Amino acid sequence: MGIRVIGQKKFEVTETELLQQDLLFYLDNPRVYSVLHENGHDNPTQTEIEEIMCSLDHVKSLKSQIMQNGGLIEPLIVVKRKDRYVVLEGNSRLAAYRILAKNDPLKWSRVLVQILPEDISDSDIFTLLGTFHLNPKKDWSKFEQAAYIYRQKKELGCSDSALGKQVGISAITVKKYCEIYGLMVEHNDTHQSHWNMYEQYVQNKGIKQYRNTYPEMDSFFAKQVKTGGIVRAQDVRDILGKIASDEGKSSTHIMQDYIKGDIDLEEAHARFEATGRSGDNYEKVKKFQRLISEKDFCDELKKEAVGNSKDILFSLRKINTAVTQLMKEIDEKK
Repeated sequence: MGIRVIGQKKFEVTETELLQQDLLFYLDNPRVYSVLHENGHDNPTQTEIEEIMCSLDHVKSLKSQIMQNGGLIEPLIVVKRKDRYVVLEGNSRLAAYRILAKNDPLKWSRVLVQILPEDISDSDIFTLLGTFHLNPKKDWSKFEQAAYIYRQKKELGCSDSALGKQVGISAITVKKYCEIYGLMVEHNDTHQSHWNMYEQYVQNKGIKQYRNTYPEMDSFFAKQVKTGGIVRAQDVRDILGKIASDEGKSSTHIMQDYIKGDIDLEEAHARFEATGRSGDNYEKVKKFQRLISEKDFCDELKKEAVGNSKDILFSLRKINTAVTQLMKEIDEKK
């Protein structure tokens, strides 16, 4: 018998060896869950899970490591459910063992495990897996982390702060992950390869203001991602995000036409480029305009001018002269 600490609780565990062929994959493990659902398996059998898991590159790499070590360095963590042991932690290692057993069934028939008590709660299981994979190792992808957190929030029904505290991540991260993954679930698009596009879409401030005004935008965006109208997160950030962030009337019209589905992202980009408002220099001018128009900045500058008015006024006059000359030259080229 031994002790495993989960959160602030102590659990008695038994470390032993079990027949690996008798162990079950854990359906709610994010790596298992994500791979299966991306391949359209909503109610998979254990055989289907094994086939998919054994095909993954990282599992094949684990197989080589386990073979070199002559077995596991860290035991699988299991719990008994309905007379069978479910592998909560170590599903990839179990798949690797299954590959090894096909070539040498006798040598790889038994695997080292640590058995948790049967009465362990779902909340404690969440804390256990979160400790392994959300913090500090974080070997699950953002998509896998978000999928797991989202499902646990639904099942446990606790707040973002309480959920984050269980596994050592911030409430802000929990909220962000749930919002992004929730949007994917809402539009029936839980493909891991699409995560980065949805992440850019949700986090972009310019896009957010249109989402608040035009609720139908989410559905159109999801359709664009699923049908290949958008294929890169970079395009969401650098094209759609820039158009949405621009304050010009032409950009507003472009966004409205895009949301209605009258134009695709490529045409929206072309129209935005034609406005001349997409370049880096224009962005610099806009930043300067916002800075010089901010009340807090102007108030602070006035305070500094009390003891240094000569230098500040000199710089402002130089700026004024340069801007006036530039405006004149641009106006002459119209």
